[in-house]
This record gives sequence, C-alpha cells and structure tokens, in this order.
Amino acid sequence: MIAVTACRLLVAASLAASATTLVAQGAQPADTAVLPPIAGISIQAGQIGLGSSAFNQQLALQGRGRLSRNVVTLGVESWMRWDHLMVLAGSHTYVPVRASATNYTTETSGAYGTIDLGVPLIMRKKLLVYPLVGVGLSTTSVTLRRNGAVDFITNFRDISSIGGRNVDITARRYQGHVGMGLDRVFQPQWPKLLMTFGLRAGYMGALGKPTWRSGPERVTRAPDLGLEGAYVRLTLGGVLAKRRHAAVPMVGSLLPYIGR
Repeated sequence: MIAVTACRLLVAASLAASATTLVAQGAQPADTAVLPPIAGISIQAGQIGLGSSAFNQQLALQGRGRLSRNVVTLGVESWMRWDHLMVLAGSHTYVPVRASATNYTTETSGAYGTIDLGVPLIMRKKLLVYPLVGVGLSTTSVTLRRNGAVDFITNFRDISSIGGRNVDITARRYQGHVGMGLDRVFQPQWPKLLMTFGLRAGYMGALGKPTWRSGPERVTRAPDLGLEGAYVRLTLGGVLAKRRHAAVPMVGSLLPYIGR
C-alpha cells in the first residue's frame, strides 16, 4: 500500500505541476504557441480493464466477493513532438474497487506509468491523430480482511485462514500497450490559452508475471491480477509553446516508477 500511496502522491504532484505550467503559459499571448502544437499537457479520466478472472477464482474458493473487471482511472500526461514523431509520458492511478462477502472484504487499488511513441497520421493546424505504442510499470495492492485469530503466512491459498487484521499484498509488473490518440485545439474566452480536448483508446497487456509481496516476504502461488484489457481516456489540457515546458511534467510522471 505504501508504494501505491507514493504513486498517488506523485500523480497529484504532477497534476499540480501541470496546472502551474499552464498558468505560466498563460502569461504569453495564446497566438505565440506553435501550431500544429509541438508540446502539450493534459489531465485525463477514463477506464481500463482489470485482469481479475484468475484472482476472482481464488477469491471465490475462499468465500470472498469478486472484484470488478474494469476500474476508473485518473492521471496526467505530457508530450513533445518533432515533425512526425511524438514522445508521451503519463502517470495514472485507479479508483479503489471493493468486493464484500460474509466476514470478508477485499479491496484493490493501484497506479501505472507509461512512456509512449506516437506517429501523427493526421497533422493539421488544430488537430493531431496518431497511433501510439508504449511500455510501462504498474503497481497493484490488495487488502484482504477477515475476523479471527491471525498467523502470518505467505502462501496465497492459505490467506483465507488469516484473520484479526488486514493482510496487504502488493505486486508490480511491466505493461505494454497499443492505441490511438486524438488532440483537438480550441481557444476558450477564458482563460486566454490554447486548450486541447482529446481521446486515448487502445489495449493494455502484461509483459511477464507479477511479483507479489506481503511486506518484505514474497507471496507464493498468487494468481495474476493487474491492468489488462481495453482502455479509454478523455483528455483536457493545454498547448505549450516550447518543448522544454513539458520536460518537468514528463519526468514527474515517471518518477514513481524509476528504479522499481
């Protein structure tokens, strides 16, 4: 849970940095921005598939409720463009989901970050449409609750006998995705900024198996659980006049995952 909390705090910091960047951008006339845009930043909200089938089978055997197969995501993304090549970086957290059954509660939460490459197929003054491909790292935490006496163990299939406190297990795994991006530029009456709204849609899958831990101990025989399936995100952001304005938010998006 500490890892996910740290990721959420850094996502929040990235959102704050995004707002600061756009406010600073607002000090310049909107028409100084390069069109088609060469850099941008946005906040994003959407949903993504949670590959929970195998995990739910184990939960059912233990008399626990089943987790949802989709989760709501919130995050931030920034990008730069050089002619027909785009580099994007984003960090997202997903809203915790909970499953309840008699005497049991299971809750999962997580976050992920990716770095992507895009190639604009349509590049007009106020419109970019591009396929993208990327890799990243996700962190998933699960809290299992049960009343009763407690004995510490690390075999997943024995967790149903643990009670009296929460049992937290955390996994990380590498992710890969392919998708499409769309950004449309518009200029509202206020603020005097070139803004963008857009869409990201595609499919995310796992690159390898997750590694589960409960504190410092490794959890054995745990089934897969993580981000896997179709995703869609709506975006709202701003055009940046210089690529360097996107550099700090891009680095901030990836900081939670560097060195993990």
